[in-house]
Amino acid sequence: NMSSDNGHDENYDDDFDQEVSKSELKREMLRYQVLGEKLCELPTNRWPKLPISETLRIAMEESRRITKHEARRRHFQYIGKVMRNEDIDAINIALDMMDPSSELYGRRIRQQELWRTRLVERSEALNEFIEEYPFIDRQILRNLVRNAQKEMQQTPPKPGTNYKKLFQLIRQTVSAED
Repeated sequence: NMSSDNGHDENYDDDFDQEVSKSELKREMLRYQVLGEKLCELPTNRWPKLPISETLRIAMEESRRITKHEARRRHFQYIGKVMRNEDIDAINIALDMMDPSSELYGRRIRQQELWRTRLVERSEALNEFIEEYPFIDRQILRNLVRNAQKEMQQTPPKPGTNYKKLFQLIRQTVSAED
């Protein structure tokens, strides 16, 4: 047995909650739209690196063909909706990894440079690296390490092709695991 006052208060609260969640939803949709536009603006050769659904990828391809302002606006609203089912954290990490100014990117590069230094300077580092990345081509790794060591043993040390190639191999190996 509810008094009408009580009932009215409850309805008032519901309306208020709906208002709040409606504007929150709008903000979220806008964030997704902005992120979607950022993804669409990436060079297409970066797209395969993005952890996105087929649906979103197709929508992104579509966005390249739509030029009329109003149609684009509607399309990005659609992309915003599609983004709701995407792994936003994973996408943001992928974007950070593509942005050389991001902290994550810098950390990764330093980590890879550290591996190279260890591989060239410490013999046990080779087995440590192979243990961490068992799928690496050991023969290529060993040769690059050996040749990079020779480059670095010159006086003065002359980091050359092998030293650079070793870094590229480390980089490819480490990012393939991500």
